[in-house]
Amino acid sequence: MIKTAMPPGKKPDNSLYLRLLANYRQNKKRALRTRRAFPITLPYLVPMMEKAEADGRPIGRRDSAMLAFGYRFLGRSVEDANLEIEDLTFTNGGILVWLPEDKTHDEEQNLVLMDRPDIQLVPRLTRWLDCMAGQGITSGPVFRHVLKNGLVATAETRNKTATSRGLHLRGQTVNERVKHWFHAAGLVTDGRHVSSQGVRAGAATELAQNDATDEELERAGRWRAGSRVSREVYVRPARAERNDPFARIPVHNPGEGKAT
Repeated sequence: MIKTAMPPGKKPDNSLYLRLLANYRQNKKRALRTRRAFPITLPYLVPMMEKAEADGRPIGRRDSAMLAFGYRFLGRSVEDANLEIEDLTFTNGGILVWLPEDKTHDEEQNLVLMDRPDIQLVPRLTRWLDCMAGQGITSGPVFRHVLKNGLVATAETRNKTATSRGLHLRGQTVNERVKHWFHAAGLVTDGRHVSSQGVRAGAATELAQNDATDEELERAGRWRAGSRVSREVYVRPARAERNDPFARIPVHNPGEGKAT
């Protein structure tokens, strides 16, 4: 960061730093291990959405719509939070999303998200948008802060918190709500941590487990072509599960064949 910030001709020699970093990576491999979020697949996502909307509160409607959208969109938290009402067009059986840019694409994209009976993206998103429309909100951020009285926070209220996000949720807020509903639904993990990244990971995991090609997964998650993440984190483990060579070995049962 220091080297990048310095003007041309004044950048420091970073060879010592690079040697130290290489030595650290060589000797601290466990410390550098990437910690993956627990994949929130449909058996986890659906109970979370149902729990969120069980009491009919506006914040629960917002969160169930946000969970459904995050799964089907394979969204990063900030992408979900940056979504605007004007970016959405409801189509026959789905939603057309206009995305101005994302982490790996500078150009705009028009993405078609077809709905599913289990996710119910269109009904859940419609209920939340109707809730906001009832309060006179028909433009701007889709997912907003909801006060304890059920009203959506106004710009004046948000300005008092001195946040740079304004009416938009922070990515961290999305993360907190995912954790909240996961535990509220009484769900447990296999030891991996719960985060909003798990919603994206859950969708990618289920695509990989159900024979999505590398290219289909890259397009769905908007990874770069040839992305190591989509292949190594999702596709290869799913294929390894299906093609485990040890599955060919008959299960040993010491009780079989013995005289009784």
